[in-house]
Amino acid sequence: MGHLPKVTSVCYRVANAGSRWDWKASRQLLRMLENTRRGFWRITRIDARSNHRGHGEHRGVKGQVWGLCCNLVRMKSWAIFLSLIAALPAGAQHLVPQPVFDAIAGEYSGEAAQENDRAIVQYHRIQGSPMMTEVAEKVVLAKLRNWGIEARLEQFPSDGKTRYQTYVSPMGWDMRGGELWVESAGGAANFVPFRVCRYSDVPMCVSTYSKGGDWAGELVEVGAGVSDRDYEGKDVRGKVALAYGYAAAVVRAAAIHRGAIGVVIYPPPGDRADHPDMVRYNGIWPRADELDTTVGGFQISANQYTRLQQLMGNGPVRVRGKIDATLGPGELTLVHAWIRGSQHAETEVVISGHLDHPKWSANDNASGSAAMLEMARTLHGLIASGRLAAPAFTLHFIWVPEYFGTFAYITNHPEARSCSAGWDDPRRNSESKLKAGACIAMNLNLDMVGEDTVKTNSRFYITRTPDSVGGTLNARMADVLAQTREANVYAAAGSRNYWPAEMTAYAQGSDHDIFLGLGIPATMLGHDPDWTHHTSEDTPDKTDATELRRVGVLASVAAYWAAVNDADSNRRLDRVAQSAMIADYAGRIAGIAVSPESAGARTRLRAYQEMLEAMTAEAETGGKVFDREGWARTSKAGRVPHRLVLTPLDASVAQSLSGKDKQWWGEQEDRFATEAPGGGLPLAPPFELIAFEAINFMDGKRTAGEIAALMSLEFNRDFDAAWMERLVGILEGVKVVKAE
Repeated sequence: MGHLPKVTSVCYRVANAGSRWDWKASRQLLRMLENTRRGFWRITRIDARSNHRGHGEHRGVKGQVWGLCCNLVRMKSWAIFLSLIAALPAGAQHLVPQPVFDAIAGEYSGEAAQENDRAIVQYHRIQGSPMMTEVAEKVVLAKLRNWGIEARLEQFPSDGKTRYQTYVSPMGWDMRGGELWVESAGGAANFVPFRVCRYSDVPMCVSTYSKGGDWAGELVEVGAGVSDRDYEGKDVRGKVALAYGYAAAVVRAAAIHRGAIGVVIYPPPGDRADHPDMVRYNGIWPRADELDTTVGGFQISANQYTRLQQLMGNGPVRVRGKIDATLGPGELTLVHAWIRGSQHAETEVVISGHLDHPKWSANDNASGSAAMLEMARTLHGLIASGRLAAPAFTLHFIWVPEYFGTFAYITNHPEARSCSAGWDDPRRNSESKLKAGACIAMNLNLDMVGEDTVKTNSRFYITRTPDSVGGTLNARMADVLAQTREANVYAAAGSRNYWPAEMTAYAQGSDHDIFLGLGIPATMLGHDPDWTHHTSEDTPDKTDATELRRVGVLASVAAYWAAVNDADSNRRLDRVAQSAMIADYAGRIAGIAVSPESAGARTRLRAYQEMLEAMTAEAETGGKVFDREGWARTSKAGRVPHRLVLTPLDASVAQSLSGKDKQWWGEQEDRFATEAPGGGLPLAPPFELIAFEAINFMDGKRTAGEIAALMSLEFNRDFDAAWMERLVGILEGVKVVKAE
């Protein structure tokens, strides 16, 4: 171990007191930051008997005193200090009054939510299918009405051709049964046929949206089965393709383009190899114009694939598939429930969760749907009994078919819009017909919220909002998360597991994305990583009444108090949000400190230092908050793009590209490729998220250069006007944006 440099330490006391952040202390912090390139800052707990008294000492939780210490050595390690600011202990007073929290926590039942989950998983909940309508009506709607809650169904066409923004609705699919058999192998005279899988045993063994019918043919191994290279030297016409690619892509490559009569999909190499009997959820997703040429498919486990491989080693293997299903026009079914606001009923706090996915899908997302039912019952009962006051805003619960249902809803409901008057909405031509004040204040999206974190090796997370959508939601959720933690919530029939729960950076993957695309502050509550995700192993035994109660209480408290819209609490929320922003920006400075040197990095560093200066000066002098948009306007290069559709974009937009545009898009996907350990959230923003955020900034007012500057600040990456212009040009070509 090398010699450590001799240091001189200067320590300041800083702690979160009841006001959440001490402004004088934060000014001291900023003065320290002026020496960031010359010193190393560290955060430490200073004993009350320490000689370092003075400098504005503050005591935090349980009398702890926290200090910021400067070791005057030349090193970048000061970044550690900045990243730890967010770990300062919170004060005792939370935004939500404790009696309100206690009332909700005392009523919310994790066991009842788990029973809701068990009822939902009995249905094969495929978008556009009769069984999706059945579970919506017989389970969700029936329970809501039984509790006396205002609720109804809403349906939209789902026929493989109706478009909602950039998404084409799926075909309706009435699924009744299916089996896959091996009929013969290697020409053996005494071979005994055997069943590989049966829908009634494992519903995921039939690829969703499979075309009904009987077919039989020889198995042909085609690797991934999605590219021309996979089929070199192989003939699949009239045969059955055996592949590990996603079913939809394999069917288009093998059947629609090359004449295969069916497909059998096995797990990709290395995908959860320690669970060789699990079956993956895949869908074929044919469009209406593909109805004549699409086929059916089956999903098999790694062990089943190994057995087929062994048989194929002795000669041709012939399989027979039988699928009893009908593809045709269907309907996207949504369930709505309302607890009406007493003062501004036209303004809503929306709680959403997708009800769809194959049987069982207990966590993804029967758990979110089940938790929402218990949220509605709890809040309705407390308000009706007078134990809680009626909220000012309306609480609106929506159970949706993921993405498609939410896009159908917002396409047909222009009142589902941001409460921010400055947000550019491509549907704004219909605003004249809207009732004044009709808008959505915030969205909580529950997606995978009830799992036993020990059994699934997972953690609970709440996503932050991206920079394009401002507001105080991040601070609100962080504070309620801390309050729920302190309450030490358990269910009598649940686990006593430690609660791994945290706020995370914005991540995509569920319906909160659509609300963010409308400029509505939105967050996803979920779990990751989860080895059972999208597999036959996602079963009710891996749910936990304790986790359902923890997350359900947290979401109920956050949604209810936001709908109450208490003026005093909102003023305190602004201060909490300011504190959170200071920690956020300090963390971004930490990221710059350990990133490669560049002119862009130096520019970003100066910008964040100015932001911290403005924010910490505001409370003392009433000074103006740092104008991020004004700062970005110094980069005026490029045209002014204006989005024409709501985001996120369907994958078909990128798939429609060709030539140099397709090549550039692929290069960006490679450039921003990132790992997702255990199948969980990505470690860094992938290109899909970066493109989403760029489009969110394309409001017809900012230039490509301004957007590039804002993106550079957000992602700590060097984006310039030329790069943004290239993206704008591609999006303009597919009619997603218009630039002037």
